[in-house]
Amino acid sequence: MVKATIKGLIAFSIFFLNILAAQAQNTLDSIKIEQYLSTLPSLARLEEKYKAADNSENEEYVSMLDSPEITRTPISDGLIRLRDHPRYDEFKDIVTDANFSDPEEWASTGDQIMMAYSAYQLKYPESANAPSLAEIKKDMQEDLEKINKNQFISAEQKQTLINKIENSMALLNDPNYIDSENISIISPYIERLNTLFKEYQ
Repeated sequence: MVKATIKGLIAFSIFFLNILAAQAQNTLDSIKIEQYLSTLPSLARLEEKYKAADNSENEEYVSMLDSPEITRTPISDGLIRLRDHPRYDEFKDIVTDANFSDPEEWASTGDQIMMAYSAYQLKYPESANAPSLAEIKKDMQEDLEKINKNQFISAEQKQTLINKIENSMALLNDPNYIDSENISIISPYIERLNTLFKEYQ
């Protein structure tokens, strides 16, 4: 179970790989973190307010807090989907009232927070029995070998799985991710983030 949780965090995190270089230049600060967190309760209330109405009208429901698919930039991708939503202006008012210059800045901050949060969880796992990074990498290498030998999946499926594992291994070896200065900046907020993510998931 612990290994599954760790691998789940890695699976979530690998999709940030393409923005690591850019985000290495973007350091979080307590002001931006507080601004972002201050928007979540209001966004959750707005989401709940219109969720039932959207569903009853057979409209496609669009979450204001996340994207339905795991991507490299989940908050920014959710923002792209939200732009055509009839509630977008209300969403925009909430994030700009929190002193973000625009929704894009809000989403970028959210992506950086999620990057630092997932790296923190890998570097400082809650369970004392959690596998080390070396053990996780070893497990990934074994998974890679098993996939290469698997004769019961298509070549396309095999390549997709191989790419995911190789990207995961590259991410864990990238100091911009696992040793990011944002990890220490986000550390005072971990308990608060854990609570918020459980509340709004």
